[in-house]
Amino acid sequence: MSNNSQISYKSCKTKHFINYVLGVFNALFAISISVIIALNLTFIYKLTIYKYNLSKISGLTVEELMVNYKKIIFYLQNPFIEKLYFPNFSMSAQGEIHFQDVKKIFMYIDIYVFLVMILIGVYFLIRDKKTYANYIELKDILNSSANYIIGFFTFLILCILINFSQVFITFHKIFFRNDYWVFDSNLDPIIDVLPEEFFMIMSVIILILILVHALISKIYYYKNCK
Repeated sequence: MSNNSQISYKSCKTKHFINYVLGVFNALFAISISVIIALNLTFIYKLTIYKYNLSKISGLTVEELMVNYKKIIFYLQNPFIEKLYFPNFSMSAQGEIHFQDVKKIFMYIDIYVFLVMILIGVYFLIRDKKTYANYIELKDILNSSANYIIGFFTFLILCILINFSQVFITFHKIFFRNDYWVFDSNLDPIIDVLPEEFFMIMSVIILILILVHALISKIYYYKNCK
């Protein structure tokens, strides 16, 4: 093999590696964006209130329940809100710690999304420069990302269909170092109006949003392969 061929082969391998790695980052970006979008679809919770008679269970009106739910949403996304307070529910010290842990996760998600958006902006600024164009190929990044997402989507859907409760428990064990997420409704009555079914609906919405991203990525890839 000639020196030129060896250089070309190494360059090709480097390019594939870079695009695969960037594909992973893009897949994580798609998941993060989907989580943020789903969190802010507050009408989903309103539908859940009606569907599962949460007003009757809690003794609160739909409007009161929505106020309490939006308190959670604002708390999780606003870095300047240090303490969560519910107008109509008491909260234990363990419950407060759990919400703090959840907030940290969302803060990490927000930071990650912000950094990736900066990198995307940098990419569009430098993409016409030959040096970088030789290694970074948008269609390949999106295709790799879509493949990862489709694999993740298929695996998670199968798990949810088989046993969502177990998926829910496993998720919490992975992301939380304590068992404060196991709420006692006597100490943290908010859990009575946050049924497991609501989290299942939110999970499905997140998965749909992720899949839409993957499909758009695949369409872009095949259109630009011609």
